[in-house]
Amino acid sequence: GTMLYTIDPDTDTVLVVGCVINIDGIDTTLEQLETTCLESPARTYIAGLATPGAASFQINFDPADASHVRLHELKVAGTTLEWAVGFSDGTAPPTVDSNANFTLPTTRSWISFDGFMNSYPFTFALNAVVTSTVGIQISGEPIIQKKV
Repeated sequence: GTMLYTIDPDTDTVLVVGCVINIDGIDTTLEQLETTCLESPARTYIAGLATPGAASFQINFDPADASHVRLHELKVAGTTLEWAVGFSDGTAPPTVDSNANFTLPTTRSWISFDGFMNSYPFTFALNAVVTSTVGIQISGEPIIQKKV
């Protein structure tokens, strides 16, 4: 029941990513700022800015799936997109508000983030469907919204 969504910037409509088989790496890493004084017996640190990482999702690529073709077009264009992962604890899809941003239903848990696709490679193998592990460079901090 886990689903991946984005917003098509040309139509401001929800684009459901078809046949996702894996989503990974939605995270940021906090930089470390050293606060050690010369008289300190050990180094000390505080948290600095978050550095967004690279997420990825794997699909069973199907050229007949309009979402797969559209995502490739958006990757080639270098378009930054708003993404939302809907957890399997609900089924309600997101909607798009008048500002072309997601409205996420509270009847389902979500992770949302912004990012652009930085890779869309195709894997062809013997006795297997064609797959693609699409890379996304995250921009900003991912947001978790829990189901109410």
